[in-house]
Amino acid sequence: MRAVPYAQVGFYADQPGFVPTFEGLTSVSVGSTSPASGQAVPLIQPETPDPSAAAGYAPDPDPTNAVVITQGSVNYSVLRYVVWINAQDGLTTYTQAYKRLTVIVSWSDQAGAHTVRQDSVLYPGGLGTYQGAMGGPTSTTATTTALNPSAPILNPITPLADPAGETQVSLVWSQPVAGAAATSFSIEYSTNPSFPAGNFSVITNLPASTTTHTVPSLSSDTTYYFEIIAYAGTNSATSNRQSSTTLAAAVPTCQLGQLNVTGATTLSTTGTILQTNGKMSENLALAWTTTGTCADAYNIKAVDPTNAADPTSPYALNVNSGSYSATVASSGSKSWAIGLHTFTVWDVSTNSATTVVKTFKVCVHGSVSC
Repeated sequence: MRAVPYAQVGFYADQPGFVPTFEGLTSVSVGSTSPASGQAVPLIQPETPDPSAAAGYAPDPDPTNAVVITQGSVNYSVLRYVVWINAQDGLTTYTQAYKRLTVIVSWSDQAGAHTVRQDSVLYPGGLGTYQGAMGGPTSTTATTTALNPSAPILNPITPLADPAGETQVSLVWSQPVAGAAATSFSIEYSTNPSFPAGNFSVITNLPASTTTHTVPSLSSDTTYYFEIIAYAGTNSATSNRQSSTTLAAAVPTCQLGQLNVTGATTLSTTGTILQTNGKMSENLALAWTTTGTCADAYNIKAVDPTNAADPTSPYALNVNSGSYSATVASSGSKSWAIGLHTFTVWDVSTNSATTVVKTFKVCVHGSVSC
């Protein structure tokens, strides 16, 4: 666990076995939801290793898949906890400056039940000697200012153009030459300017040679706060914070689809044949779709070969999430002229014809096809 980058020492709240507190201390949360890919994928499992977990320790939705460790036919249960603790040197108290790592192993054998525990302290460097609550001084390797990197300088953020600016933010920073040379960078960002535990995300292990990065997969029309962390080994320094608001998602424009006219009985899309008495043999079904945001109202107008209105035209449309339909009650009517009829989608809001047009024949009785 000590080999994990400091910003990733902790657990995501959705990992099996995660608890918000341990022994009255606040657990270290690196986020509420574990990413399944990318540089912030979980590096620690809070329970016994789970062979069914996704690659990179992403949590398995079934915690019962976790298995015990078996050595010599003895099963060992392993629990892990990471919590915040206070620390101080001779002059200053650092509130929740360190992370305490706890591992508890339990097993039962012929001699009975056993439990062992190991606690370790991890801190980002440059904070002096630990004097916390775990039973007196625990020595750590003191660092000097020369071993610390200087704080990066995060430039003001220029929003990206649409559509990239809806979900991405591009960061540019510089690293002063004073102090130790940076070995890597991390980016922390949150929708809360105070970066509360469980409400920020981390992009880790960016090369020391880079001073730009585009943060992806953000929510549109949302303000984010960013900071850069420079690492020199285990020592770190944090930049100033900058904020940027992503662009609002573009509203899809209204797109008009194709109109279909179909014989309700024959299912013909080209025409219908009259009965011996000149009556229509079936109703006509009208179907039409739109995509995007269409605010206008529509109906359908139909005319015969002489450009006279067809019976009961215009036809009102039933609407359901961009799908429009209507039934023309033409069956049994003798008022439909023989020839090509033209059906047009009409914009009622602007009182104008759209470009959506469909033709449909009415053929004399005895026609082989129509």
